[in-house]
Amino acid sequence: MTCENEALCIVAGAGSGKTTVLTRRVAWRARTGSADPEHILVVTFTRKAAAELWSRLTRLGLGPGPWAGTFHGAAYRQLRRHWADTGVPAPTLLGDPSRLVRQATESVLGPGYGDLHRAVNTELSWARARMIVPEHYPEQAARWGRAPGLDSGAAAEIMVEYERTKRRRGVLDLDDLIVQCAEMIEQGGLSANALRWRIRHLFIDEFQDVNPAQWRLIQAWRGDRHDLCVVGDQRQTIYAWNGADPSLLGRLPELVPAMAVLHLDENHRSSSRIVAAAGAVLDDPVEDRPRPSAQSPEGVEPSIIGFEDERDEAAAVARWLRSSHRPGRPWNQMAVLARTNARLQPVADALRVAGIPFRMASRQRTSQVMAGAIRVLRAMDRRLPARSALLDAVDEAMACAPSRGPTDMMVANDVLIALEGLVDEHAMDEPGPTIGGFVAWLNANPGALEDDAGANDAVELATFHRAKGLEWEAVAVVGLEDGTVPLSYARTAAAKDEERRLLYVAMTRAGRELMCSWARSDGADKDGREASPLLTPVRVVVASTTSTPDPEGAVRRISDMRTRLLAAG
Repeated sequence: MTCENEALCIVAGAGSGKTTVLTRRVAWRARTGSADPEHILVVTFTRKAAAELWSRLTRLGLGPGPWAGTFHGAAYRQLRRHWADTGVPAPTLLGDPSRLVRQATESVLGPGYGDLHRAVNTELSWARARMIVPEHYPEQAARWGRAPGLDSGAAAEIMVEYERTKRRRGVLDLDDLIVQCAEMIEQGGLSANALRWRIRHLFIDEFQDVNPAQWRLIQAWRGDRHDLCVVGDQRQTIYAWNGADPSLLGRLPELVPAMAVLHLDENHRSSSRIVAAAGAVLDDPVEDRPRPSAQSPEGVEPSIIGFEDERDEAAAVARWLRSSHRPGRPWNQMAVLARTNARLQPVADALRVAGIPFRMASRQRTSQVMAGAIRVLRAMDRRLPARSALLDAVDEAMACAPSRGPTDMMVANDVLIALEGLVDEHAMDEPGPTIGGFVAWLNANPGALEDDAGANDAVELATFHRAKGLEWEAVAVVGLEDGTVPLSYARTAAAKDEERRLLYVAMTRAGRELMCSWARSDGADKDGREASPLLTPVRVVVASTTSTPDPEGAVRRISDMRTRLLAAG
């Protein structure tokens, strides 16, 4: 079915092919002449998703016309052009604000309280995403059931001190990019007029994860035009804890005049049994939407298994992966997912012992690679000015690659491989790229190096959040204990609903085989754990879809097959 509305909301469930729908919508608009490719902006949340969108648009023959990127990347690109046009020196962009947040925390609470900076940073991002000023934070934190681990009044004071420190030093963080870009457009002027002239057709992916600050930027981009197409799914809203507003998707027809709404609820990825099991996790169907359905055959029955301890669970997962690994299904078509990184470590140990290749995103590993990248960039910067040509500088860095031993060389190789790919990506977006511009671009695209290291054919180990948007043929979802799924601190109704959606997202990553497991003990001091209550309705559904064994029927089918084979000669 073709919808000719410029304002279109596509509510696309898990496995419904939302990325395909979005990119083909862009291509259709371009080919019918209802949208000029050079004035199309496609926005998503991660660099990896943006790269996938760009790749698909290119394969659809749209060439260099549309621009696809992240919210932060688009905002920074537009602000940088505004600063250049107005002669304002570009401020330094913080890639990681942790040091300044720690300093602000110790300035307010005193020495020795710096370790609270992680909790403060989380609250800072949440408040900025919700456009909550520090003086209103205590009231809003209480309203939304925030539990930052320190007095909310003290947290507000730290927020004020952090903002003061940034202004004094002339730096911006990632949250500033969204707000300042929106403010720049709202204030009007030549830059705003030029920007709105360039951006005439807006396409937003994963709209259910948009927060109020991002919605403000979308409104600024849109102006008085109704040319907006979004794709999202309320059932996959898993970032409300970080400021996303799950109600925006449902309210869009009220917020944007003449917006049409289409529903895509058929899952083309997962078997019908997996779709039914995952759907049971959802407490109530989203209003006016049916339960998710599947076009695929029944497939293998999902399994729900409890183990004595985490070591037994991990060993069983390794055996399950080994049995699921067969011709036509490489290791990279399998994954192990958990609510937290800590619950993945026993599985990593078991896979290492079993000789099963795996890759596991690690903050420590990512920071090592990023630190190595910065060392290379600084070395280039010492030899060449910041405005030097980036591609020439990287060629020099590659020629001078360090070789100080196996471990260092492994990190160095990861760094250089990652840098090559990122430099190429940046060069596509920035004519005549320079070293300084590339460093700033890296800071505006956090996590840019995360997914580039590790074996190609390997089992993926990831948290529920990191698995969003990905898919595999066989998935083991581990650590499904009460207190972990849902997490014990998810006490409000909204927090518990989000935990349900997280498990739903994890289960619907599986195409053909799904294993759900939990452990009664961590093997040390935590015994007597119970299975997650979210597994109770899943067990009921799995039992109802399980066929009763029919040995005589199986014998008849084998006999019929033998007869047909003999008849075929």
